[in-house]
Amino acid sequence: MRTNNKEVKSLINDISMLAQDAFGVRCASVYIMGSLARGGFSEVASDIDIGIIIGGKLEEDDQSIVEEIQYKVIKKYSNVNNNISIFWGTIESINGLVDAGRYPPFDRLDLIDHALLLSGADVRDQLIKPPKKELEVASAEFSIDYLGSKERVREFMNCDLITKKGTVYVTKTILFPARFLYLEKTGEIAGNDVSYKYYIDNFSGDDAELVRNGYQWRLSSLPEDSDSVTKDLNKGLVKLYHNFIDIYSKKMESYGLHDLNERLMEWKQNITRRSI
Repeated sequence: MRTNNKEVKSLINDISMLAQDAFGVRCASVYIMGSLARGGFSEVASDIDIGIIIGGKLEEDDQSIVEEIQYKVIKKYSNVNNNISIFWGTIESINGLVDAGRYPPFDRLDLIDHALLLSGADVRDQLIKPPKKELEVASAEFSIDYLGSKERVREFMNCDLITKKGTVYVTKTILFPARFLYLEKTGEIAGNDVSYKYYIDNFSGDDAELVRNGYQWRLSSLPEDSDSVTKDLNKGLVKLYHNFIDIYSKKMESYGLHDLNERLMEWKQNITRRSI
């Protein structure tokens, strides 16, 4: 795994052992995902992403088992501040044959293309890659629901509210659009190191400078001068989101997803009004 942090390594190994104990012979595979597999892991801001593949069919209490595993490692490793995200499902649910488990399209592709096997058998050759359209639609829907919430829209009017929420919140606010734009261009999943570089190579101005700074903050945490962070957000955030929304809006329209396009454009109007 791509970290030298002994406590993070121990936490991950504990998740693997807990999954094997809890699911028994049904625990087909445990994978390291995300930046711990691809590289670019930040002890300041990265999530710890783990994928569990369960053999056979899902059972009613499987989600509760996963939640209990997560609770145990959070309690044991209270000094690890990284968010722990556990994805789980069967081969059938991952491939979309049954609606269950937790493997969104973005993370499904990450599992197939980049994950590192931690325990069990590598079954990724049985998994179906999500098509580019599914990835883009899922990215648009996630962005509207998570990045375009009423609370976040209000924050565009007062970026100091974003700054006060700390490094993880600030950098995800900045870097998510860059990652989704890289996905739209290439159809591939990449870490922040690649997607931020793509953005600054293809866009210029205050938005590109914000993405550049956001990537550096992700590695080392926000500077002590919080006013400078808020200033950069005020200068570049709206333009960054305009670029993202405009590109995804056209793509949704090309797919005939007019309702999704209208939601994107409404989001753009809301953050534009609050930034004037």
